[in-house]
Amino acid sequence: MGIVGASIGGLVSAAALADRRINVTLFERGRSVTGLYNKVDTPFGRQELGMHVIYVNQAQYAYLCEIFGADVFELLEGVNVDIGASHIFGRSNFDSVYPDVRHHRDLEQILVEMRAGNGGKDHAANARDEAIRRFGRTAALDVTIPTLEKLWHAKAETLTEQALHCFYDLRRLVVCGKAEADVLKQDAWLDQVVANPVQTEPFGKIYGDRVGLVFKAGHTDLNERALAWAERHNVRIELETQISIDEGRVLSDGVALSDTCDACIVAAPIHTLAPHLIDELDQIELSIAYFQLDRRIGADFPAYYLLCHDPALKSSRIVNYEAYNPDRRDTEQSVLSVEFLHPVGKPPETAEIGDEISRIFPNCAVAASHRLERSMKLCSPTLANKTILDKFEQEMSSSFGKKPIYFSGMRTDTGQFFSHNTIGSAYASALDCYERLR
Repeated sequence: MGIVGASIGGLVSAAALADRRINVTLFERGRSVTGLYNKVDTPFGRQELGMHVIYVNQAQYAYLCEIFGADVFELLEGVNVDIGASHIFGRSNFDSVYPDVRHHRDLEQILVEMRAGNGGKDHAANARDEAIRRFGRTAALDVTIPTLEKLWHAKAETLTEQALHCFYDLRRLVVCGKAEADVLKQDAWLDQVVANPVQTEPFGKIYGDRVGLVFKAGHTDLNERALAWAERHNVRIELETQISIDEGRVLSDGVALSDTCDACIVAAPIHTLAPHLIDELDQIELSIAYFQLDRRIGADFPAYYLLCHDPALKSSRIVNYEAYNPDRRDTEQSVLSVEFLHPVGKPPETAEIGDEISRIFPNCAVAASHRLERSMKLCSPTLANKTILDKFEQEMSSSFGKKPIYFSGMRTDTGQFFSHNTIGSAYASALDCYERLR
């Protein structure tokens, strides 16, 4: 059994298969495991590369404890699994991660249109149609579509319907207070489009058995721990492996995995295996900058992250390490990470992002900033990319013959983006693969 990519998802799927006595080899291009959960050096010390909360179910959590040890994790449970915030119309709402439209001039019309909707057709042709299907024309045209287009720098009609659940979760809107929302959410369709306006007081059950995990500060031996676990469980991890594609065949250092493996899980982002398609794919860049504030931000930012839905902002997401990592709370100053999606080669100036921080949090001042030199290229969630990547996956599946092959890595056009998407998909692939191979 071969797994391409030793990310968290790749490791969890390997653990699940090894637990079922399936021989597993992980093929990793990099020099270490865990993918984006590594840290980077900045003038403000070692910082996370983005946000490091991992969302997993209980079985996946057990495997991660097996791999790394339970002592490396802070455990977030219940409503504390995911505490998000939103900024739109010049206002921040720390009670919900969804856009808050209660101050919209046409709120009554938005409510009328949302109550009149019932989901319509099952599938929309693109993100624009999906936004209108979910929220009605007023909210879609004034809120959801401008937010989507600001994020991906593309027209909504060129994006897939799943773009509403990629990077930003735009499947719901805050349209009323808690009491009214609880009444509306008793309707099955409205429950899917009306957001709970107070995330600490959920309507019904949330997250299932999912928990949030954060690597504690000070643990610098994650790679060593994973390698030691692999050795104990007879799991091979081949680092610095050259993964390539030849006429649809997945090659590891020039050897076709279809010749050496009974099955394969591709846990790496599919577009990273297709350099020959780069010129055809619609791409966007994700850059990260760190901002040190003159004091701890504390009660001014009581959330793990803030989604910048406001089209006037160039920032995409602001991450507050202090809120979900208690190891950081003894510092005198806060360090925020700001992620911003932008056209390839055209990032905004760091000073522009710093000015946005100052406007959003007027009680704090930016003392210093640091921009990562390297940015990460992502495939945009466009319909054109979906066509290209679907064909690419089909070619790889065909080249693997009748042997099982799965694709669980990040893929924006299908909404496969968040950790619970990619880890969950890899884990489900491992369980299905076991059933097919036993």
